[in-house]
Amino acid sequence: MKQGNREKLSVTVSPRLYEVVERYAERAKVTKSKVVEEAIRLWERSRQAAVAREGYQRMAKEDLADAEAYLPVLDEIGEE
Repeated sequence: MKQGNREKLSVTVSPRLYEVVERYAERAKVTKSKVVEEAIRLWERSRQAAVAREGYQRMAKEDLADAEAYLPVLDEIGEE
């Protein structure tokens, strides 16, 4: 169900997590929805960073393998 430019989401959490969200919302003087929305944003940012990290690590290994494959060729060229 849409509410303005928002979508309504119903979730079920453990009592402990509910209390954590409720306490934080009260202290920060925001709604529980805002707390959950921020938590989802942080989770998504963390997930994107993990995917990027994996990609960079994979690229580094590929670059190293390419460099090791070309080094002998460069050595041969240098000997001519």
